[in-house]
Amino acid sequence: MTSETTIAELPWWDLAEVAAHDAEVFGPTAWTLRYYWSVKAQNGTVMLAARTEPGTGNDADQAVGTSASAGELVGWIVMSAAGGEADVMTIATTEAARGKGIGRALLLAGLDWARERGAEVVHLEVDERNFAALALYSSLGFEEWGRRPDYYPGAAAVLMRARVQD
Repeated sequence: MTSETTIAELPWWDLAEVAAHDAEVFGPTAWTLRYYWSVKAQNGTVMLAARTEPGTGNDADQAVGTSASAGELVGWIVMSAAGGEADVMTIATTEAARGKGIGRALLLAGLDWARERGAEVVHLEVDERNFAALALYSSLGFEEWGRRPDYYPGAAAVLMRARVQD
């Protein structure tokens, strides 16, 4: 991840922006704005956003401490946790941000959040055709434990999990 990118909790006023990007990334399987709102309202969930730092130079309006929604949205993750288990509910980066380590940074932040809440295992599912995501998850210790046939349009979901506590 570049040093010009920050990860912070997603404020409610940015949900429409995230839902619009979600539709671009996931098409027919995207979460709706209404669904983002319902998840945001649930106990035991967190939404984190990755944004580029706003502008450069000496502009006073771009100073350190600007709001979490300052800068361009480049990725997001939604996690839930209960008891000893957590789930990556969704994770994505914008097309322009891919290959820059932002997905890895978001997932690591989500895993830290889960660990802080006492999770021992984190689960996720991913489209079997998403080779970049499969490689990322495997590199962070996730292992396949099952599949859901035809979960995505024309593809199975690969079910993965990783231990996050020793």
